[in-house]
Amino acid sequence: MIIDLLSTIATILVFTYGIFCLLLLAIWLTWKNYYPTGFSKTNHKISLIIPVRNESKNIIRLLTDLQNQTLAQSDFEVIVANDDSTDNTAELVAHFQNQNSLDLKLINLPPKAVNTSPKKRAITHCIKKATGSVIVCTDGDCTVSAKWLSTIKSYFEENEVVFLSAPVFFLDSTSSNTVQRLWTKIQQIEFASLIVSGAVSIKMNFPNMCSGANIAYIKEAFFEVNGFEGNEDLASGDDEFLMHKITKAFPKKVHYLKSKDAIVKTEALHDLQSFYNQRKRWAGKWSKYTLLSPKVMAIFIFSANAAFVYALLSFDVQNIGFKMLPEFLFLGSLFFFFKKPSLLLYIPIVQIIYPFYVLLFGLVSLNKKSYTWKDRKLS
Repeated sequence: MIIDLLSTIATILVFTYGIFCLLLLAIWLTWKNYYPTGFSKTNHKISLIIPVRNESKNIIRLLTDLQNQTLAQSDFEVIVANDDSTDNTAELVAHFQNQNSLDLKLINLPPKAVNTSPKKRAITHCIKKATGSVIVCTDGDCTVSAKWLSTIKSYFEENEVVFLSAPVFFLDSTSSNTVQRLWTKIQQIEFASLIVSGAVSIKMNFPNMCSGANIAYIKEAFFEVNGFEGNEDLASGDDEFLMHKITKAFPKKVHYLKSKDAIVKTEALHDLQSFYNQRKRWAGKWSKYTLLSPKVMAIFIFSANAAFVYALLSFDVQNIGFKMLPEFLFLGSLFFFFKKPSLLLYIPIVQIIYPFYVLLFGLVSLNKKSYTWKDRKLS
């Protein structure tokens, strides 16, 4: 009797999840890419804030990308917030500052004994010094296209938007190690599914997920919602918590920028320990959400993947198919946008691994939180 009940519940959850994937697919495929029209309603200057800690291997690559933006340099400034780096990140930024024409400011954040949320502290400190009306945020290990900032600026000037989320994708592995390359491909698939699911939720006016590696918002709105007040003690959430607060204060003014020119690429995690620490940090956020829709979505995704694990363990071919086929179609559609169709071959591997990963981090998130970020332990 209990087994029959569990099987029925699992079937309902998996079937509903399959329908959900088909809905995501339909919205994503019918959603037109954004191209600037050139008809601006307003004029904005951009302040780009980049919190960094120990990014000596990557920061010059990003600054070079910014030096080569098609957007006029008079229309944006770059603020690098150095958060107590123990390498020569600050020296590299200062040298680049002296050698190039980019409007670049280096701010060395004051030391703080208890620093539970480094990125929020860095952004809050720098936004007070920003001269632009639009704040753009990314990370020190990212790369951006030449049209990145001009595309963001155009979108703000052509649309009534207060908060803008944009696409993020993982860089390809440069390792000669086959396992390392496979590990990167798995992360690319998993991360793309999160990014685009978040994009579609924004399109449906139920914002739940975004990535702090590629977001932008009106500076005045940040102060109007009191910035990160209320979740300063959480190591993660400089992106989603702020998006949720702005959603409440400015209904229908949270948008997603579906544009290939707006894609930011970042480094995949190189080992399982780093992956575990990052995902543990992310998973710890959901119980702190104040909006109902992200909480409901988190519970639904956890339950659907639990049902799929049950289907796998009970060799329920029908329920396995209910989940895997619609999910494969949805995931497959993403990689033409990101120009990575070769990843289609690796989707089934992720489909088998991912449910166990969801269960693991869902359960881990219930425990007391402690995280490692940039060689520091946060709690």
